[in-house]
Amino acid sequence: MTTDQHIQTGDWVNSYSKGIYRVERIIDRYYDESEPVPDGKKIGDKYKDRIIVSKRLLNSKFKKSLDYESCSESLVSHLDKGQLAELEKVLAEKPGLLKELDDYEVPQLVSIYNQELRIDDERDLATVGQLIEFVKAGRTFAEIQNEMVRLDILRLKPKNFGNYLFQLFNFDEEYLDRRKIWRDAKLTKN
Repeated sequence: MTTDQHIQTGDWVNSYSKGIYRVERIIDRYYDESEPVPDGKKIGDKYKDRIIVSKRLLNSKFKKSLDYESCSESLVSHLDKGQLAELEKVLAEKPGLLKELDDYEVPQLVSIYNQELRIDDERDLATVGQLIEFVKAGRTFAEIQNEMVRLDILRLKPKNFGNYLFQLFNFDEEYLDRRKIWRDAKLTKN
């Protein structure tokens, strides 16, 4: 698909998966410490492509098929004239479909950051528990990294394989001052 730079909330579009979608939300994303930053970019710079959150009304055969998806704007394009005409025909025949689409709720979007850790004693397990509580207040990745240094948790990063998986959770692409906010954390044994 080609990038269509004029995508707006409420537009009818083709998305990554087949079907007829309506744009519900458009999310700007920013580079932060939780991921590699490409050459020529810096922390806080905006990604070129936004995230498009859309609801699917119809499948590719123009039959009702309620669902949602979120993907890069580069994978979204407006409907062509033929698709738009077919959509208008379906909506004229079944006007209740729009209410069903309006009533359909997109689930919370969740981003996950994974980090393996090597934990071999109860003291270290308790220390990671302190970090989990710290994260729950809503923290940037830089704040979490600083707390990991303060708690001496970075030494638990394994050379090869960890025996625990530490996960951070961001909900609905929440940012503060162009930094992703992580609002939950979990530790599970591998």
